[in-house]
Amino acid sequence: MLDAFTPGLVRALERAQARASLDRSATLEPIHLLGALADEEESRAATLLSRHGLAADALLAALGSEALGNDRLASGSTGDRLPQSVAVRSILLEAAAFARQADRSRPVTTEHLLAALLDADLPFRATFEKAGLRIEALLDELVEANDLSTDPLPFPSEIPPLEIFPATDAIDLGRVLDASANRAREGLRVVEDYVRFALDDPLLTRRLKDVRHRLDEAVRGLDADLLIGSRDTTGDVGTHIMTSSEQTRENPRAVVSANFKRTTEALRSLEEYTKLLDVWISGRFEVLRYDLYTLEKLTLTAMAAHRTFDAVQLYLLVGGLPTLGDLTSVVGEALAGGVQAVQLREKGLSDRVLLERAREVRILTAQARARFVLNDRPDLARLSGADAVHLGQEDMTSRDARRVLGPRSAIGISTHDLIQLERAVLDGASYLGVGPVFRSETKEFHDYAGLGFVRQAADSTTLPWFAIGGITQDNLDATIEAGARRIAVSSAIVRADRPREAASRFRKVLDSLD
Repeated sequence: MLDAFTPGLVRALERAQARASLDRSATLEPIHLLGALADEEESRAATLLSRHGLAADALLAALGSEALGNDRLASGSTGDRLPQSVAVRSILLEAAAFARQADRSRPVTTEHLLAALLDADLPFRATFEKAGLRIEALLDELVEANDLSTDPLPFPSEIPPLEIFPATDAIDLGRVLDASANRAREGLRVVEDYVRFALDDPLLTRRLKDVRHRLDEAVRGLDADLLIGSRDTTGDVGTHIMTSSEQTRENPRAVVSANFKRTTEALRSLEEYTKLLDVWISGRFEVLRYDLYTLEKLTLTAMAAHRTFDAVQLYLLVGGLPTLGDLTSVVGEALAGGVQAVQLREKGLSDRVLLERAREVRILTAQARARFVLNDRPDLARLSGADAVHLGQEDMTSRDARRVLGPRSAIGISTHDLIQLERAVLDGASYLGVGPVFRSETKEFHDYAGLGFVRQAADSTTLPWFAIGGITQDNLDATIEAGARRIAVSSAIVRADRPREAASRFRKVLDSLD
């Protein structure tokens, strides 16, 4: 899509990326686009804002931001492009529709972006109006300057009349759109109910609810009288056709998967047939469809993660022991005491020695019906038969790790704040490390996430996560009170005089939780 943007708009998007990076945002948001438009005071967009009551510095003040010079913008340009939020993608689609009303070959400019931002129903619109911006007058000038006065941008409330179709064609189209909209809403509700009531996951529930509301908004852009008037359930030949696969579902995963497919198929039908009416609404259905593909992956990954790690409460991190005999002795005792997952974390060993140790721990964990995780090395995790690989924030991405391990692999990711946690969930993590909670004897950290991050994790996701970092019998109660139900422990077991008894004490407390 960038090839349809003017150089000025491309520069604005780069500035927005830099702003988002400086804000430590996980995604590019509309507020970053507006700030980027204000950074270049001589741009056409900034001039228009000033002319209609809001100069660049006042705009930034209303956003709670400030002008960024070239040096600060350069420091925010890390080279890693943040993903665009759903709102940003919708706004860019609307800006493109604005540009192409009069001439489909016309590039998208900062003016079109400004119009899309101000027309969107976003919180800062009211803030700008209070600050003195005359939004309607500004939009009127943009429409007139872009030769749109005789062919205004068809926002959802201004859909072209359907009388351009013969009556029979309009009814046929109405039946297709009505049936597809109903299928999409029904399928989405089935998925949301499982995520909400079975997975009990706040993050995924919020995202699915957002998609459902955006679907309703897009459907409201269609002619409701046409949809209802064209409905003919009794005359629909498809209502009496039922395949055997539709009549049975093997498990909840099959229900969720089938309804994701049902929803995305319906969205594709809505996207294609609304091209006959309004390309802007068609684009909204397209964005929804792609978002559902991502949510399908996240939901099914979460379901698999619950099967793999949901029952694990006590997770041992072990490494740095001088001999293979020491390693197998400690791991064996810890497993006998109730450890349910073991992560082998070694630094400085040759690949041959590390693989040898990994295979020994794999045998021990398999005999104890426990999970085995290898730290940092997806290649050796695959060779040793590990159940999962664990990645830190500085390690390779989960996407690259899956290319080594395969699509069904389980991947754990260390997180140190809420932004990293949400990004790890979106990257398809199977479980999360949350910490460091306290000072650790086995690993140095400059900053500590503390119990506050544990509380945030408890409120944000039900994907299996483990509080980690300096957890001992002395601070276990405080960790649990903050919301942890799973812990990862190292020194408190590995360096204990009797690892079996130390593990047993941890398990006794964890088993007593609701």
